[in-house]
Amino acid sequence: MAKTIKFNLILDGKPVRTIEELQENFCIDDVLEFYQRGILQKWLSVRGFDEYLKKVEAIPEKKSVIIELIKIFEIEKSEKEIKEAVYSLEFWQERKLELEEWNKKDVKVKEIIADYHNGYDVLKAKILEKKEDMPFMKNAAKEIFDKYYEIFQIDFRNFFNDFKETSPLIIYAILMNKDLREMFLLESELKTFLANTYTINNLNTAKNLLYSKFETYSKKDVPEYNENNSIDDVQKKIKLHTFVGVTDGYWKDLEVEKTKIMVLSIPNGTFVRSANKPKEELSASDVNGNFLILDGLLYKSKNAQSPIVYMEV
Repeated sequence: MAKTIKFNLILDGKPVRTIEELQENFCIDDVLEFYQRGILQKWLSVRGFDEYLKKVEAIPEKKSVIIELIKIFEIEKSEKEIKEAVYSLEFWQERKLELEEWNKKDVKVKEIIADYHNGYDVLKAKILEKKEDMPFMKNAAKEIFDKYYEIFQIDFRNFFNDFKETSPLIIYAILMNKDLREMFLLESELKTFLANTYTINNLNTAKNLLYSKFETYSKKDVPEYNENNSIDDVQKKIKLHTFVGVTDGYWKDLEVEKTKIMVLSIPNGTFVRSANKPKEELSASDVNGNFLILDGLLYKSKNAQSPIVYMEV
């Protein structure tokens, strides 16, 4: 017959071999854990403490286990000590369950955050892929505000640096978006770069900033491509407009009120205003570098050499 292997309980850091040692080193947390894992019952069995084992195994489910164990092992504790011990135990058991629930929620939150960041990264990849598609850029800017505003608030400087040369149209699309544009314009370093680089004052500047970036525009997307008409066709795609001329002191209607436009530059000595603001008169110092958005566009000019440049929003 195989010999029964005996083992010690470790209560309060001390090895326990007998009921007396169990009583002397009785630790509520340890004893309850051993009971719940069945180790206490096993210990009682291999040590031959059958009477105690029967009582432990007979503890009713609805009873407070720890109080019943205190009674079974005749632990000398006052009623106050028992209540305090039970309260402490129940508190930490509840706390453990709460932490487990929070951990489950935390895993879900982490999954949600991971999905959120992944969606943002996918959108950025699409922006680079569709860098020639201005309607997509406008929708992308809207999606950033609708879905990824919080991360964009943190990332907008990196975003700007990522796309300022590789995908200029998304920078313009952000500037067209009333909910996002201020992030770029309130950051002095970014605004200085925009004023120096994105304030287009002639078609050669536009060609260097925009058209040269888009390898497929002139070959794939523009029918019957040739060197003479490619710039005009690209202008139509991104809705970039220019006008040169003297207006003899009168306001010239360039765009109706229902057409929102963003002014990129006007020459010195010229003025613009919204179609619905007859008292407005904005000069080059008001306009250039600020990427103003107007409802329609009226223009007054004495300059026959340099153009006004603007984009439809």
